[in-house]
Amino acid sequence: MMNIGEGMNMDKVLFICKHNAGRSVIAESIATQLWSPAIKVASGGSHPVGSIDPVVKQFLEDHSMPVPHNYSHSWEERTAFQPDIVFILCDTLHQERAPMWLSGGIRINWQVDAFDNKISDRDKYAHCQRLRDSLHRRLSIVGELLQSDIAKEELEIKLVELKGM
Repeated sequence: MMNIGEGMNMDKVLFICKHNAGRSVIAESIATQLWSPAIKVASGGSHPVGSIDPVVKQFLEDHSMPVPHNYSHSWEERTAFQPDIVFILCDTLHQERAPMWLSGGIRINWQVDAFDNKISDRDKYAHCQRLRDSLHRRLSIVGELLQSDIAKEELEIKLVELKGM
């Protein structure tokens, strides 16, 4: 758990994407697997579709990764969570913005390509692998940063730098 200033902790992280059925679910799974249990992780979407994409769920199970939940959540369901850091996982087409109630903490926009619903399940599974690899590299570093004594401003700079990784 990261200590910032006098008694402030950065121990709640929220991942958001449009549907909370793919990108944010994979990110939540990776963070849950990699990070200290002291860091609370959740995900949500602006327009949840009801359930996790079956290919994403199968991918997580095949790779012994936790399936964080079986249905997609609205980010509005996460208001009580009050995250310290919000990762917005959007693509250039949607440019989803976080709602105003998420403005209190650090907000980081990592461009992550959405799942194309017109591709085969095999191609979607391959997209899961590429997404997992990219997010795993970044979130490994984030986990280390959250365990350090880095200042909030410096943390935000480093998180932005991870966007292109």
